[in-house]
Amino acid sequence: MLKNIAKIFTSHIIVKAIGIINIALVLMFFSIENFGNYSFTLLALNLFAITIDPILSSYLIDYKIFNYDKYNFGILIITLVLGFFFYVCINFFIIEVPIFLFFVFSLSYMISAGLKSYLNIKERYYDYGIVDLARQFSIFLTSVIYFYTLNSNNYIELLEFNYLFSSMIMIFLAFVFIKKNEVELSLSINKLKNLVFKSKFLIFYTSLIPVLIFIDSYFVDSYLTEEDLGIYSFSVKIYNISLMLVVPIFTVLNIRQIEIAKEDNYLSFTKENLNKIILFSVVILFLSIFLNWVLVNYLFIDYRESFWITNLLILASFITYITLPFSFLIAYRKYKHLFFLGVIGVSVNIGLNFLLIQKYGMIIAALSTFVSQLIINLGAAIFSYFLLKNKKHED
Repeated sequence: MLKNIAKIFTSHIIVKAIGIINIALVLMFFSIENFGNYSFTLLALNLFAITIDPILSSYLIDYKIFNYDKYNFGILIITLVLGFFFYVCINFFIIEVPIFLFFVFSLSYMISAGLKSYLNIKERYYDYGIVDLARQFSIFLTSVIYFYTLNSNNYIELLEFNYLFSSMIMIFLAFVFIKKNEVELSLSINKLKNLVFKSKFLIFYTSLIPVLIFIDSYFVDSYLTEEDLGIYSFSVKIYNISLMLVVPIFTVLNIRQIEIAKEDNYLSFTKENLNKIILFSVVILFLSIFLNWVLVNYLFIDYRESFWITNLLILASFITYITLPFSFLIAYRKYKHLFFLGVIGVSVNIGLNFLLIQKYGMIIAALSTFVSQLIINLGAAIFSYFLLKNKKHED
């Protein structure tokens, strides 16, 4: 398991490094207000994950449990159907997004997510890393061309240029990496219906995660100033950097946990790994806080006001690291418990922001994220322990 995590981590750390350089480039050319609008638009677009990630997550679980022979890319038809309704909703309720920007972003996201899901299931982690690396590098390269060649600073044009090139790269990699004998394109209504209904609570839960990330920025944008949005967006970027190891850990751990669940070996796994994971999480916590201090004191002084807000978000990432390996609710198909925790987390997040953000400012947005992560991630680990401990006693 550690070897596979290392494979993904190697590429993922490069991806994050390129992403950081890209953000630094954007910060050089955009004002605080413009950076806030750029980040908020990108967050709104990333809500597109609601239409695809939940389906792919539930399909991964079914694929491993039922030992399917071929990966069915036909499940992406659900995303194509939902995409139109998503575009209408995002323009009506959140922010107006040009149709071309939405098209190139959604195309890039859908192909890369589907391709990575396929490669994850086949445990082709080097290829998985190349997909992420190619997508992020294409965004960085087009940002460099945009700023230094086109001499413009329109954030909508920048995003369109980024994701037009990224979608072309994703199409090319799909042709390179997909093996015809390992895939199928089944559009069976019964299969798709069974996938959705059997895993409906997992799908609902997975849909809540992008919303949770977006809520705080939405309230900052709605109730505070454009400068506040820019500063908070900077904090969110550092928070995302602090979470850089979550993707490689979760990608491999998700499959490993299913294997542990089949063996009913949860308690042994917990005892063997508890101290290691606590130590690892604490190290990541202090490194993230130190990185935050260096950035706002020496590189991006204009964003110094974000320091304590970012630290509160970093505490939320610490909760994620320390609880994720022990959250076995997906592996044991306890989807209702996950959905229950997700609803509570989102409700608390909205409530805190709605009642307090106008009075206390950005710190409430960060606090609501921390509390939500505490409820969802720590709750999932606690539920896993007591449910599976009782199951072991019953067996």
